[in-house]
Amino acid sequence: MAVDLDLGRVLLLPLCGVGMALLLWATFTLGRTPTGSRPRWMFAGFGALALGLVLFVPWMRGTPLVPVSPDVLVKALGGVLLVLAAGVSARGARVRLRADALRGAAPMPLDEAVAALRAGRPPGFGVYRGQLESLDTLTSPGGVPCAFYDAAVHAVGPHGRKGPLLARERAYTPVLILKGERTRAAVGFAPSGLLAPVEVRRCAAPPALTRAELLGEPAQALSWERVGVPGEACLVVGELQRASRDGTYSLRGRGGRPALVVLG
Repeated sequence: MAVDLDLGRVLLLPLCGVGMALLLWATFTLGRTPTGSRPRWMFAGFGALALGLVLFVPWMRGTPLVPVSPDVLVKALGGVLLVLAAGVSARGARVRLRADALRGAAPMPLDEAVAALRAGRPPGFGVYRGQLESLDTLTSPGGVPCAFYDAAVHAVGPHGRKGPLLARERAYTPVLILKGERTRAAVGFAPSGLLAPVEVRRCAAPPALTRAELLGEPAQALSWERVGVPGEACLVVGELQRASRDGTYSLRGRGGRPALVVLG
């Protein structure tokens, strides 16, 4: 039994080193990340790693962690799980209430929302309707001028079906704008919050890598892409606020988070 225990300790030493390396990597990563965009799962990982080290170090020394009976530990663990379940349930209830409120609310035209904000009646968090606009124009792999695109370029398979993945391309203009008939608002967005229907378009395959491909005709490919075309009808889920300059407005999510942009 003692030999098995010592062998287990030796085998778990590399895992402890890997855990410390991950902790250092996460620390440096969080140090370079803005406060508002720090993922919460990292903090949960820190807690799990700290708990693991607390349990691991006394076991390596061959001493008990706490002088209590297993029944007490099981009851304490059950209490912690109940608290976590209550927190998750409360969080889910809040998210559901917000979703029901947004589902039952009609989209508000941007011009009406700006007029209400100027009159001292902030429209608050809701769904705003307008047209997508951008200061710069990009071109998707399928040749569509757009404000953003997210495309997966595949080779043409048998009978025109989707073949192997050749490239994955994404691009976004720095500034997206929701445009009304008389007003505009800058949209604070994140790439994961841009929703648009997927369309399939023919395009040229990525640059050739072999001599035979360079000397031959350009291969055709298919682009499964989501694009945001300027002038297209657009919905933004967020909160309308005054921007830093007088007469300008912005749309952001709760707490300054990115807004949700829906096209199509």
